[in-house]
Amino acid sequence: MGYSGHGAQLSTHLGMIIADAILGKTDRNPVNGLDWPAVPGHFGKPWFLPLVGLYYKTLDRFQ
Repeated sequence: MGYSGHGAQLSTHLGMIIADAILGKTDRNPVNGLDWPAVPGHFGKPWFLPLVGLYYKTLDRFQ
């Protein structure tokens, strides 16, 4: 999923969490066990992304 622009802070923190997991220490993940629901109305592959790309490419051409 990436770090969303917060790489320096999160990569260090998550590296320590992964190291703790390798060493067998307790899980400190605050979102462990929470549901990660899908986006409502979206199922399967994102077929619409090429259309979105074409839309923005067209906007860029005329601006």
